[in-house]
Amino acid sequence: MPIPIQPRDQLGHFMLPQAPEEAGYYVYGNVKGVAGTGHLAQYAHPTMLTVIFQVEREWQAIDDRKFGIGNISVAGGLRFDHATHMKGIDMDIRPVRKDKLVGQAARCSYRDAIYDQAATIKLVSLFLRHPLVKLIYFNDAKVREVCGPLVKPWRDHDDHLHIGLWERP
Repeated sequence: MPIPIQPRDQLGHFMLPQAPEEAGYYVYGNVKGVAGTGHLAQYAHPTMLTVIFQVEREWQAIDDRKFGIGNISVAGGLRFDHATHMKGIDMDIRPVRKDKLVGQAARCSYRDAIYDQAATIKLVSLFLRHPLVKLIYFNDAKVREVCGPLVKPWRDHDDHLHIGLWERP
């Protein structure tokens, strides 16, 4: 039996590559607070992977920092820590920091001094240029003002952005 190149679930979602060389993103997170389980919640619909890889390449062309990708979906679309994140088309990302810290410790809120608002606006704008991006939840009012009506506030979205795609038939 051949070894799969990238783990795939029964829905046809693939696990986000966890540490590709030269990638413009890093991964973080956990499932139910258990350390070292973030990869278990990073199964993405192929469309989400396309959006991630497109934005990641565009981001690398304008910034040498990596952006953090957290929860997407668990294998099989099972319910876990989120009300959404079951179809592989919802993803959490971190706001951009002023330094280059990555990994679990790189968490920051839009209220923190280390938060880079201008860079976060650039990253959000890259996501919004993709026609399949339906909405982004994030509580920084300036990001919402600059980026437009697809960016909305939502409870508990001070330290991460929620990117939601349109569901394809």
